[in-house]
Amino acid sequence: MENRAALSQLTSQMGKLLRDRFGKGPESIFVSSNEVCVTMHFRQFVSVVEKIMLQQNKDEAVREMRQLVMDLLLPDFKALVLESLDLEITDVYYDWNLDNHSGIMVGLVDSSKFEAHQEKYRGKPYIHESVRRISEEAEKLPDKLYSFWTNPRTLIVYRSGILIKLEKELLRAGYEPALRVAKRSLEKSMLLTEVDMNRAVGRSPDGLYLDWKFDKDQSIIVYTFPNE
Repeated sequence: MENRAALSQLTSQMGKLLRDRFGKGPESIFVSSNEVCVTMHFRQFVSVVEKIMLQQNKDEAVREMRQLVMDLLLPDFKALVLESLDLEITDVYYDWNLDNHSGIMVGLVDSSKFEAHQEKYRGKPYIHESVRRISEEAEKLPDKLYSFWTNPRTLIVYRSGILIKLEKELLRAGYEPALRVAKRSLEKSMLLTEVDMNRAVGRSPDGLYLDWKFDKDQSIIVYTFPNE
């Protein structure tokens, strides 16, 4: 059971942290957690400078700038989660929808704990089958695949062991930014068009986010859904 007071405290602290680092925080932050994960869904998160850059079609420049800032605040984020929820975060992922100024931030505990936290839910076999197929088409079959809900609106899909040899060589050669752009575009397109979430869970998503830990060969997919 989520501790509402702890989540409220974490929401407030994270809002202040983002304002301090970015100069402007999101209009709203929706925080949720379970035994292995904490998610933060940001809405209307964009600064005046970023708006100008986006109007000039400098989306990747905005992403790169945000990555620099986010990497600096990750230790503070982990400390806040540990203090508020007593959850020791190992890896943090984040992604942005720059069209509607939303974003997601996901903190995961050590992946060795995922197996014990697997849950049954409507459409899970179909979702796993679809993600495996898309992963195989885009790169390779995942060595491991887990999924879990942190709240009725947020589904996390975790994959590990998905990089092919060519991608690993590109990373060693310093092409991580280009690889990230290409994979985000390809996989988001495939996940949006080839996974029928309405068939799986009876609802259509209003958000899709992806991120990777290339050094660990891990990735997350996050589907968000509107309120029922």
